[in-house]
Amino acid sequence: MLFRLLGPVLLEQGAQRVAFTGKQGALLAALLLDAGRVVSVQRLAESVWDPPLPSAPASRVRMLVSEVRRACAAAGADVIETQRPGYVLRLAEGGLDLDGFQVRLGAARESAAAGRPDEALAHYEDALAWWHGTPLDGITGSFAEAQAVRLAGLRLDALEERLAVLLDLGRPADVATEAGALAAANPLRERLHELLMRALYASGRRTEALDVYRALRRRMVDELGLEPAHQLQRLHQRILQPEPPPAAPRPDRPPPAVPVPSQLPAAPPRFTNRDRELSELDRLLSADPGSVGMAVISGPGGVGKTWLALHWAHAHRDRYPDGQLFVNLHGFDSAGEPVPPGTVLRRFLQALGLPPAAVPGDADAQAALYRSLLADRRMLVVLDNARDAAQVTPLIPGGPGCSVLVTSRNALAGLHTTHAARLLEVAVFSDDEARRMLSRHLGPERLAADPASVAVLLEHAGGLPLALGVLAARAAAHPAFPLSVLADELRDPDTRLDALQTGDLGIDLRTVIAASYAALDAPAARLFLLLGVVPVAEAGLPAAAALAGLPAARARVLLAALEAANLVRQPSPGRYRMHDLIRLYAAERAAADLPADARDAALTRLVRHCAATAYAADRALYPHRYVIEVAGAADVPAFSEPAAMAWFESELPGLLAAQRLAAGLGLDTETWQLAYGLNTYLMRRAHLAERVASWDVALAAADRLGGDLVGAIVRWHAGSVCGVAGRLDEGVAHLERALQLFRAADDPAGLAHTHHMLAWLLTVRGEPAQGLAHGQAALAHHRAAGEPIWEANSLSGLGWIHMQLGDDEQARACCEQALTLFRRHDDSSGESATLDSLGRLASRRGDHESAVGHYARCLALRESNGNTWQAADTLVALGDSHHALGDADAAETAWRAALALYEPHHRHADVARVRARLGL
Repeated sequence: MLFRLLGPVLLEQGAQRVAFTGKQGALLAALLLDAGRVVSVQRLAESVWDPPLPSAPASRVRMLVSEVRRACAAAGADVIETQRPGYVLRLAEGGLDLDGFQVRLGAARESAAAGRPDEALAHYEDALAWWHGTPLDGITGSFAEAQAVRLAGLRLDALEERLAVLLDLGRPADVATEAGALAAANPLRERLHELLMRALYASGRRTEALDVYRALRRRMVDELGLEPAHQLQRLHQRILQPEPPPAAPRPDRPPPAVPVPSQLPAAPPRFTNRDRELSELDRLLSADPGSVGMAVISGPGGVGKTWLALHWAHAHRDRYPDGQLFVNLHGFDSAGEPVPPGTVLRRFLQALGLPPAAVPGDADAQAALYRSLLADRRMLVVLDNARDAAQVTPLIPGGPGCSVLVTSRNALAGLHTTHAARLLEVAVFSDDEARRMLSRHLGPERLAADPASVAVLLEHAGGLPLALGVLAARAAAHPAFPLSVLADELRDPDTRLDALQTGDLGIDLRTVIAASYAALDAPAARLFLLLGVVPVAEAGLPAAAALAGLPAARARVLLAALEAANLVRQPSPGRYRMHDLIRLYAAERAAADLPADARDAALTRLVRHCAATAYAADRALYPHRYVIEVAGAADVPAFSEPAAMAWFESELPGLLAAQRLAAGLGLDTETWQLAYGLNTYLMRRAHLAERVASWDVALAAADRLGGDLVGAIVRWHAGSVCGVAGRLDEGVAHLERALQLFRAADDPAGLAHTHHMLAWLLTVRGEPAQGLAHGQAALAHHRAAGEPIWEANSLSGLGWIHMQLGDDEQARACCEQALTLFRRHDDSSGESATLDSLGRLASRRGDHESAVGHYARCLALRESNGNTWQAADTLVALGDSHHALGDADAAETAWRAALALYEPHHRHADVARVRARLGL
C-alpha cells in the first residue's frame, strides 16, 4: 500500500489506484503531510477551505473523513483513526512517496559529500523517480497551493544537486540541456543559472554562458531590484577571461564525416483517408520549436498506426536533414519479447557513427551519450509498436531540433505528463472511408457489381483498416471470384475471423488481437474475456463490475487498463464499448479459456444486476406502481426520475439482451422481473414492439415457474400490452385469467389493478357497460385499501368510461375528483391522463378555450415525463381545439408536432389521420 503526494494524490494497492481530488484530496493531503501526528479538526478545516470557513466546519470535516475512509477501505486501506482533537493517519514504513524520496535524497547527499559521485547520481535518480508530475495535482485552495510550492522546491533542490554531480562526472552537455530547460521554467533561480553557465562554458559554448548571465541579471534588476549573488558574479568574471587559442587542425587528417542515417521502411502504398490525422501530426510536431517535438499515435491493433507514422515521416523527411532513426520495438509481437531500450540505444549509437567498442556498457551512460550526439542535430526518431512508456523514455532525445513519433496500442498517457508528448488516438474508418479504401483496392466497378456483398464486407470489417486490407487482398488474389464468397464467410460468426486472414502471420487479424490480449495482466484479461460473452457491445461500469463480481472501483481500474490497451473505448463517461471483431475474438477465447460454469456465473450476476437496477429505476418513474420483490433492488442507489430515464436510454439494448439471456440461462424469475422493470420506460417511449416481445418472453417464464401470484402479475401486464397492440381478445383473456389467479393468491391489490385494466380494455373493445362494472370494482377495492393514488386512477378511468357511455356530467364529476387526488399526491402521470379526459369533455360541450387549457397542461406533463406516445395524441386534440377556435396557425403547429411523433413510432393510421387534417 502506497500513498502518493508527488503528483496527483493517489492510493495504490497492487494494481488498484484510487485518486483523490477536490476537498477529499485536500483533507487526505493534510493528514499525509502530518502522518503519525494528530491533526485537529480546526486545522483540517483550514486545509480544505479558504477563509471564511463554511458553517458547521467540524460536521463537514467529519463527513469528508468518512468519504475518504470509505474510498481507502474499498482499496483495503484502513489507516485513519479518530483521536482527540481530530484525526491521525497511521502509515507503515515506506507507505508514502514523499518519505521514499527524502530517504533516497539523504543517501545521495551523503554519497556526494563523501566524494562518490557515481553512487550519488544513482541515489539522486532513484529519489527523483518518486515524482509523477505536479505535487497535489488536481487540488485547489491556499493550503494545497502553498504545500505544492514547498514540495516543488524540494524537487528543484534535488535536481540542482544532481546536475552538480553530473558536472563533477564530466557530463556538461547533459547538464546544459537539462539545466537550460529548468532555468527557462524558473527564470529567477540563481543556482540553476550558475549550473547552466558552468555547463555551457565547459562545453565550449562561452558566448551562450555569458548570454545566460546577462539575461538573468536583467530580469533580477528589473523585477527584484537586486544584483546576482557574488558567486554568480565571480563565475561571470572568470568566463570573461581570455581563452587560450584553439589548437590548429592537423592538415593531414580531415574531420570524420557525420553519418546521416535513413532507417525509415518504405512508405505505405495506396495510403488513404487519414487527412485529418496527418494535419494533426503537422500541428503536434511543430507546436513548440524550442523543445523536442513528440507525438504518440495510439489505437487498437490493425487500425493503421504504423502506416500513418511512416506516411507522415516520408512526407516530412526534408524537416530532418540529419537523418531518421526507426525501430520496431515489438511491444505486442506474439513471436518474441519487446526489444529492451538498451538494445535500441546500441543500434542507434552505431547508426550515428559510434564504433561498437566505444558504446558504453551502462544503460544510463548509453542514454546520455545518445542525447549528446543528438543535441545539435535535426533528426526524426520513429519508435514503432511500443509496449509502454518505460520502453520509450530512454530513447527520447534531449535537444530541441529533434522529433519523436511513437506508435503503440497503449495510450501511453504517462508520456504526456513526463515529456509533454502530444497524444493522437486513431479511430477506425467511417463507412464512407471504408468504402473508399475498398474502392481504391478493388476498383469502383467491382464494388458496383455486387452492392449487397460489399455492404456485408463493410459491416463486418467494422471500419478496421487491417480487416479491410485483408478482405481486399483476398478479393484481389481471386479476381474471378464473386465478392459474395467472402460475404458468406463473414456472415457466420464462427468463420468471420477466419475470413480475415491471408495465411501471412503479419496480417492475421486474430494474431494481432491476440498480441494485445497477451499483454494484459490476469485480472484485466479475465474481464476482457467476460466482456466477450456479453451479448451486446457496450456496457456501463456497474454492469461490468457485476459481470466480473468486483467492486466498481476495482472494475474501473481494469477497464482503464483495457482502454489503455485499446481493447475497449469509452464513448461517454462510465460506458465501455468493444469493437465487434475484438469482441468476437474475446468470445472465442472465452469459450476456450473460461470454464462454462464461470461464464454462466458471470452472466447470472449480470442478469441479476440488470433486473435489480431496472426495477429500482422503474420505481423512480412510477413510484405508485404495484410492488414486487426483486432481489438486490434495495442495494441499488436511488434514481431521480430524469436519471432513471437517462439510464434506460443508455442501457436499453443491454437490458433487452439481458432478458433474452436470462431466459436462455433458465433464470425465469429474472426473466419476468426484467419485463416488469422495463415496462414503464417502454410505454413512455412508445417502444411497443419491444414491450410486446418482453412480456411474451415473461409469459413463457411465468408458465415454467408456476405459482398463482407470478402468473397473475405477468398475465395482468401481458393483457395490458395486448390491448395497446390491438390484440383485444387475447388481452381480455389474459386479464380474466389474472383475476382468477389473484383471487387464488388472495391479493386484493392485484385484483383491483386487474379490474381497472379490464375496465379500459373492455371499453376499447366496444363493451363499456361491462367495463364500467370492472371500473367500479377497482374503485371499491382501492378505497377499501386506503390507496388514494389508485383511487384517483380508478376515478379517472371511470370518467373516461362514462364519457364513452355518453354520460358527460358523471364523467366530469369523476375526473374532477381524480384530479384533486392526483394533485394532492403529486402524481403528474395520473394528472395528465385526467386532464386529457377533461379536455375532451370540454370540447364535446363546445368550450374549446377550456379544452385548450386542459390539453396544454396535459401536454406539458407528458413531455416532462418523456411520455411521447400519449403526448402525440394530446397534440392532435390540442390542434383540433385550436382549429375549432379559428386559430389555424396554432392548429397546424400542434398537428405537425404530433406527426413528428407518430412517424417514428410507425403509427400509420394515426399518421394518415393527421396528414388528412393538414391537407397533405
